[in-house]
Amino acid sequence: MTLEQIRTLAQIVECGSLRRAAESLHKTQPALSMAIKKLEAEYGFEILNRDEYRLSLTPAGRAFYRKAQELLLNAEQLGSIGRHLGAGNEPLVRFAYDSICPHPPILKALKQCQLRYPETELHVIGKSRFGALEMLLKGQADLAVSPWWPTFYALGDFDTLPISGFSIMLVASSTLFAAGEVQSVEQLRPHLHLVIEESDLSFDSEKLTLIKGVRQWKSRDFFTLKQLLMAGFGWGLVPKHMVEQELRDGSLVALEPEDLEYRIEGEIRLVRRQEQSLGPVASLLWESFAVGNEE
Repeated sequence: MTLEQIRTLAQIVECGSLRRAAESLHKTQPALSMAIKKLEAEYGFEILNRDEYRLSLTPAGRAFYRKAQELLLNAEQLGSIGRHLGAGNEPLVRFAYDSICPHPPILKALKQCQLRYPETELHVIGKSRFGALEMLLKGQADLAVSPWWPTFYALGDFDTLPISGFSIMLVASSTLFAAGEVQSVEQLRPHLHLVIEESDLSFDSEKLTLIKGVRQWKSRDFFTLKQLLMAGFGWGLVPKHMVEQELRDGSLVALEPEDLEYRIEGEIRLVRRQEQSLGPVASLLWESFAVGNEE
């Protein structure tokens, strides 16, 4: 069996006659007929019913043709991937983002990449507490979207692109505190401080804790942290965009003690390592963020 025989069969079935199939394939009718007869001889059953005016599939031929269509689709996809890779496009791009970042600009850029390069596999990894930047430094990501401060340049040689801002705020369940109830740090001390687990970056440690000497529970991601907050286990900092609905419906309340920094705002940047060359797909992602930033 050859792929050419399968393509011939598909064209005959679609056209309904040898004559029309031969015209569309620019071949002779005897050549098409011989191709199908060889296929039938190879497997020992008739694929086409030749007793009627219009060629049709036999019952066994229908079962065979269903699988043949899958084979043709796989061959088409393989050819597309081959051409994609032959043009120098990456087979895989690893994209890490910090969940502190709002999702709309990230999803918009990823969508443009998918539409332009559907054959490239994208690994999209959400991290917390500088985890995306950590993956970039370890060579586990090609691009990272991360909170950014100028001091981060000391970690390595980076190219960065400002794309948006972030805001994290101190919240707790309304079952733990009433709105406006917390006026000082002392009211928080008896309760659990819910925090994100530290990354392996040198500057990231428990020294960044808001209040020293309080009981802590740690989570690896903001989704779990939010669920713990919603259940009333304690208080903590979360990205504003993740809790806006809960703040509106009153299930979470913003905490604003006078003697504590209860809201932190900053810049979000797309980051790449200068020593790593970007392929066409990763370059498109970079350019998509740059264009979105100009709009």
